[in-house]
Amino acid sequence: MTAIILDYFGDWKTRLLTCPTCGWTGTFREGLTEIYDSLEDCECPGEHGSLARPMLAILPFPTLEDSRRNWASLPEAEKAHVEAIEVSLNAFERLKLRSAAALPDLPDPVLDLLWDQEGDEVVLRLGDREVWREPVRYEAVWRFDEVLALLREKYGARLRDLLPTPASEYHLYGDKLWSPGAVQRTREGLRLAWEAAQQTP
Repeated sequence: MTAIILDYFGDWKTRLLTCPTCGWTGTFREGLTEIYDSLEDCECPGEHGSLARPMLAILPFPTLEDSRRNWASLPEAEKAHVEAIEVSLNAFERLKLRSAAALPDLPDPVLDLLWDQEGDEVVLRLGDREVWREPVRYEAVWRFDEVLALLREKYGARLRDLLPTPASEYHLYGDKLWSPGAVQRTREGLRLAWEAAQQTP
């Protein structure tokens, strides 16, 4: 069975879904729903014994562009939410680290940096020295990797580690269970590169 793709700005709240296996009929919200990053899905809540529950419908969440195109149909609370996201994104784009040249010169022969967080900002530190700060993003392993690439460009083989602090983990990892392992593997690769550089005459 192929799940129905619903339109967030359509009649999904009242549209009746029917399970072709057990005959259950109900709305999306009356089914068994689960929320993911970019969508919500609905499985049949009826009895299916040992068989897997059929997936009845998928509700993709709107992008910011989708919301703007359908602005008149949004309730005020959703409009405020979209506007807050846009403000946050604009601040990030304006203040984020864009080039290695923006990083300060650090004379230390070995650099073990911290990926820390203060309020709504990521702060890179070397001991008690602040190296860089920018607006935080949620589930930001992708940003960790981008910043690390710029750090390596700036500091080369002297960079040995970029360690997330406990204060940064919520926004860095979010709900993605694979995130801590991905960051750990990246850090291990960084240390191996540093060790290899030490053995080069």
